[in-house]
Amino acid sequence: MSDNESGTPRMKFSRSQRFRLTPAGREAGRAYREGIVASRAEAGRKSFDGARAEWAARLALEPTDGLYLGELLESPPRTIPEIAASLDGCGPQRSDVRTAIERLVQVRMMELVEPPPVSQQRRW
Repeated sequence: MSDNESGTPRMKFSRSQRFRLTPAGREAGRAYREGIVASRAEAGRKSFDGARAEWAARLALEPTDGLYLGELLESPPRTIPEIAASLDGCGPQRSDVRTAIERLVQVRMMELVEPPPVSQQRRW
């Protein structure tokens, strides 16, 4: 395993590895959306940033984690490249996506989706 900047070992995921939210991740994603929608009642970026910071502090997450949870909230399991592509232009760099997913897997907000078993067909 290679180490990232913080000195902790990086998780190894295949390029085709898919991720989905855990029940706790779905609940956190819903709470994020509700908080962001409620913050729109007040004008300006300050209310948005405040809502994200409050949500993150309550769950011991990073404020940007809401983007990832929100992205998977109502979608089928997705790969890291698919998540990065869907968030392109929303703020996070492609390199940040993997780090965030690793963190969310570690805190059990996301989980790996096991691939379906390969059928053993006989070939004549």
